[in-house]
Amino acid sequence: MDLERVQNGVPWTFNNHLLIFQWMDKGKDPPKVLLIYTWFWVQVHDVPPSFYFEGIAWQLRDFIGKFLEYGTKSLERGLQSDMRVRVEINVRQPLK
Repeated sequence: MDLERVQNGVPWTFNNHLLIFQWMDKGKDPPKVLLIYTWFWVQVHDVPPSFYFEGIAWQLRDFIGKFLEYGTKSLERGLQSDMRVRVEINVRQPLK
């Protein structure tokens, strides 16, 4: 299985339950690995075109989770009022 595709394809689910993957270094004790973070693509609507840049995406991280990257596919499709932001979320915390 292509591990990079699995990592980039998150979130994964099984029977409507979230599956969380964590890279493990050799020699790491599996029971001590905390499976509490996962990545999500979040779509933000009604973003003015002049705000569509990485700096705004960084500011959104404080409200959503840890900023990882932002997507430009919306611009390519002509949907300039939508921004996609990839964030890391602690699944133990409630969504805002």
